[in-house]
Amino acid sequence: MSSLTYVLSLSSSAVVCELAADALQLITPHTITMISDPKVAMVQLRVSEGVADTVFNAGEVLVTETRLEVNGQFGFGMIIGNQPEFATALAVIDAVMRIPGQHHTLISTRVAELAHTLQQQQHKQFAASNSTKVEFDIF
Repeated sequence: MSSLTYVLSLSSSAVVCELAADALQLITPHTITMISDPKVAMVQLRVSEGVADTVFNAGEVLVTETRLEVNGQFGFGMIIGNQPEFATALAVIDAVMRIPGQHHTLISTRVAELAHTLQQQQHKQFAASNSTKVEFDIF
């Protein structure tokens, strides 16, 4: 199974925002404290070069990041692009998953469903692109 972060980062903003709202409903009462509002930043894109086994900076990537607390539990969200709602939703889910309780099972189930859907989409994309594959040994 894919990690929570991986699945959520590949999901749509609307789906992640809905999951964050549902997660907050599972934590009652809840208090959200914004540590830093969503802000746009640039981060280095580090790439590993396989032959010389070195790491180098290939460029910069625009991201949006948010830091907050839900009932005193820290949450962090970062996503590529200028997407403040998405980053905040990721931070909420991160914080809620740090709070002990039965809500972990419900959230994990929803994320597993998202992972399954994403995997099906990736298989369809692969099958579509695989049909254009060139077999060079025929030439």
